[in-house]
Amino acid sequence: MKVNIPEISDKELSDMLMRSGIDCDAASLAHCGGDEEKLRILRRTRNSLLDAIHEKQAVLDRLDYMIWCTEHRGGVK
Repeated sequence: MKVNIPEISDKELSDMLMRSGIDCDAASLAHCGGDEEKLRILRRTRNSLLDAIHEKQAVLDRLDYMIWCTEHRGGVK
């Protein structure tokens, strides 16, 4: 069975970087490099987004804890 690995266009990469919150100047870097540069940018962007998710999850967990404490301390439901 032959595996077909599609090419990622510069436009597709730029669009994804902008949707990920990367500014336009950084997104234009995608047009300058080869596959190694694209991979570096994609991995850096992914790591940045994952860090942001973890930060938001920590805030959400703390809010849930505060809600639980408030509900159980005062009998609020």
